[in-house]
Amino acid sequence: MLKTLFAAATTAVIATSAFADTHADEHIVMADDIAWQDVVPGIQLALGWGDLEAGDDIWLIRMEPGAALPSHAHTNDYWGMTVQGTWVHIHEDGSETATTVGDYALVEGGVFHADRCDGDVPCIGLLDFDGERDAIFPE
Repeated sequence: MLKTLFAAATTAVIATSAFADTHADEHIVMADDIAWQDVVPGIQLALGWGDLEAGDDIWLIRMEPGAALPSHAHTNDYWGMTVQGTWVHIHEDGSETATTVGDYALVEGGVFHADRCDGDVPCIGLLDFDGERDAIFPE
């Protein structure tokens, strides 16, 4: 159920043209004005900047403390950078790496991983996909 909900919500958020137009005419976006969209309980996405059609869009992800995404992969590589909090990357082999402000990593397409937010503050990260954003869940 969670797999289906996450996939459907992610697809809906990413495909919404109105969502992509959120920052069309703005030069400064205050943190309180970010247009967060719920994906699953405790997890939100927002278009940071860029153009969906051109494929040069950068996304923000926010995870509430304790929130987690189950094992999943993406078709394409992406770079992720921690902007706030302690974002824990759970590798395919089950080992974990906790990242904090300024840490960033390449996650290769097709590699299964999970994510979790540890600590007392929400985790916020930047996501830059090398192509279409999707989520693939193990059967």
